[in-house]
Amino acid sequence: MYELKSLTIDFQQMSLILKNGEKKQLGLKDFKVLQLLIDKSPEVLSRDEILNKVWGEDQFPTSRTVDNCILRLRQALGGDYIKSIRAVGYQWQEESE
Repeated sequence: MYELKSLTIDFQQMSLILKNGEKKQLGLKDFKVLQLLIDKSPEVLSRDEILNKVWGEDQFPTSRTVDNCILRLRQALGGDYIKSIRAVGYQWQEESE
């Protein structure tokens, strides 16, 4: 479990639990991206690094695949926990600003 101000991330159940008790399930790849960002924090991860670590080098997704995944995560998280670093990649922020 990973506790934040507005939600809890349950790594075993691959879900988000909001403070109001609502539970949101995440897809496998989305959850892996979320876990990677948290594990590597405060490091900034490039799209290519995320693609290679989550999808693997033998698959052929595009950088837009990562962007779409980040969009879904931001919607599910309901806060600014994932920061875009222009021309570099993405970074996890402990608490939304």
